[in-house]
Amino acid sequence: MFRRAVDRVSGILEWVSIACFIVMVLLVVVSVCLRPLHIAAPWSDEGACFLFIWTSFLSAAIALKRNLHIRIDVILTKLPAGIKGGFLWFLDLLCLPFCIGLLYGIYQMMKASLYMTSAVLETPMIYYYLPMFVGFSMMTVYLSLSIFDFFLKKTEKGGDR
Repeated sequence: MFRRAVDRVSGILEWVSIACFIVMVLLVVVSVCLRPLHIAAPWSDEGACFLFIWTSFLSAAIALKRNLHIRIDVILTKLPAGIKGGFLWFLDLLCLPFCIGLLYGIYQMMKASLYMTSAVLETPMIYYYLPMFVGFSMMTVYLSLSIFDFFLKKTEKGGDR
């Protein structure tokens, strides 16, 4: 049941990330098209930046779930098949406290920026930190599930595709 909820949230994150990317591209196109006409559109640049942040952190979480992050797998290819899973588990175990530490730092930044707004759109700055919090929260969930699965030997997370 928990995994089904995580999968639903992942699906929502994926669609939000795709929508943010599409709107971001459209805002950049608007900005580029208005420049030769000497029409200032700082709102499109700031909006594109805002949506880029959302796209980046939500997509990073989805990439972690799908095991699609770029990694240097020189050591991984030299390891025997039986040890690969343990090595990947160890890497997940190292990443988990990093994500938790980042969550704490992001929370502190969100508290500090509670009453600040952006320059052009006057968007509360907390919305600039919210995608980082959501992304790293989901990364923490995915890493925890991956570590849990290793102990239950449910899935084999490997470097071979």
